[in-house]
Amino acid sequence: MKKYLLPLLLLISMQGFAQEAGLNPRRKWYLPDHLKLQFAGNIGFLSGGPGYVSRNRTLETDLLFGFLPQKFGGDALVTTTLKTTYSPWRIQLKNDYYIRPFSLGAYMSYTFGPQFDTKWPSYYPSGYYWWATSIRPGAYIGGKAGRNVVLNNRRRSLEFYYELGTYDLLIVSYVQNKGFLKLSDITSLSLGLKFGFD
Repeated sequence: MKKYLLPLLLLISMQGFAQEAGLNPRRKWYLPDHLKLQFAGNIGFLSGGPGYVSRNRTLETDLLFGFLPQKFGGDALVTTTLKTTYSPWRIQLKNDYYIRPFSLGAYMSYTFGPQFDTKWPSYYPSGYYWWATSIRPGAYIGGKAGRNVVLNNRRRSLEFYYELGTYDLLIVSYVQNKGFLKLSDITSLSLGLKFGFD
């Protein structure tokens, strides 16, 4: 009897572990942790793409692909953006809802097209312009609210976020024209959704 008891207990514990793993299966390290869809934010009218989250779930890094239609920007523009967001605090609410009241982040975007350059043409004197027209670094602050859910026996999360951001050229313009520009003139609001594969 004793020789059957140990294997039986191991089998029961393995079954319980397998059920738990069904809710939170081990994923390959290279698969993204979430997908994002973002409206506005100086990286396209709409942008979206995959992202990864740190082990302690406070730092997110995303690769977003954006599009600005011609009727909004004069030219149809395509962008790619690498952004990272730090959200130090998470406050758990009832019914699996939560908020992250403060986020801080930075991004680097690249705009494709023949009208954009990473280096100014040679007919401009060296140092005449200090910036590249195709590359824009920027920064933002914001917040998030979300909920953890279970879909098809798998843990997922749905998160809404907002960001108030700006980029390098606008910051320089503000510093050089403090008497004429307000902070509201150089900041823009973006809204987004994140679907997490928790």
